[in-house]
Amino acid sequence: MKGFVKFLIIGLVVFLISCKSEPNNTSTLESKQQKLEKVEPNQTLIVEVEGMVCKMGCGGAIRKELILTNAVARVEVDFEEGEKKQTLKIQYDNQLISQAEIVRKIEKINNKQFKAYPIGTSEIGTTVSNSQNEKSKVNMAEQTIELPNLLGILSSFITQ
Repeated sequence: MKGFVKFLIIGLVVFLISCKSEPNNTSTLESKQQKLEKVEPNQTLIVEVEGMVCKMGCGGAIRKELILTNAVARVEVDFEEGEKKQTLKIQYDNQLISQAEIVRKIEKINNKQFKAYPIGTSEIGTTVSNSQNEKSKVNMAEQTIELPNLLGILSSFITQ
């Protein structure tokens, strides 16, 4: 019985110590997040990407790298299993980053795993015609909440 109690106490102490310790990388991650400012996108770029094997890992890696440029506001991944090319919809500020820079960024990720092909662009903000008033303009802005990329955060802890 005493052996069991000692084992239980040691296990509890180890558990508490392991939960209490924080990796040194949290300050680095927090500083990166503090440096990021809210980007007001004015352009959307549609890109087809070869080399993606999954939405979460590959899409998360691409999203993370583009958001860290502080010129990209949003990256949507349209992943279709079994397709050679996947489609990305990237909202960015064209005063801060060019299409060519976005493509180069994508193609550098994961030791040049991806090949990117821009297929179209559009400006954010659309004109809507109204039957009563043809001059009516409506600026459309998408309000979204981006959750943190947990896979990216965990992988950064593991790799460092």
